[in-house]
Amino acid sequence: MGARHGLATTAVIPAQAGIQFPASAAHQHSHDGFRVPHPALSCGMSPAFTDPQSLSHDALEEGPVFAPRFDDKGLVTAIAVEASSGAVLMVAHMNAEALSLTLQTGEVHYFSRSRGKLWKKGETSGEVQKLVEMQVDCDQDALLVLVEQTGRGAACHTGRKSCFYRRVSVENGAAGLVDTGEKRLFDPELVYNR
Repeated sequence: MGARHGLATTAVIPAQAGIQFPASAAHQHSHDGFRVPHPALSCGMSPAFTDPQSLSHDALEEGPVFAPRFDDKGLVTAIAVEASSGAVLMVAHMNAEALSLTLQTGEVHYFSRSRGKLWKKGETSGEVQKLVEMQVDCDQDALLVLVEQTGRGAACHTGRKSCFYRRVSVENGAAGLVDTGEKRLFDPELVYNR
């Protein structure tokens, strides 16, 4: 039926117009979650999300209903991972509109907390993220967004593939940062006209 305890539930919507959460018989179930194949999304209808408070604890954590738990600011954490390599690219946030647009278009959208607005990843830089699969954690308050990173392959605004290009190191009781050596794939000064 749903995912086993401790495993994520996959919720990726097919391109047919009119698909809304929760979907029914069209879903394929697998041992690792609730999965629907994802061709490029182009339906003109926004997916509807179930209110998580309308579900029992068991239904929220084990059932097939997608009910993202947005925080008090209306956001859910989204972790972008390169589908082909498993590399963690970035952590961002989505509001309901960003999540809906991501599922509707197949291109990942986020909500910028610092700018207070919706943004399509790669809109300025050309580093668009194509949605391959989306998974939700056990209590539906975090999303794992598996993507194809397009453009030059840089998910980070610094021009690197990943936003995680520094490692925390402790020496003589003091924590510091060590660069991992990840190369810049573009010059952010040129791309963002700073």
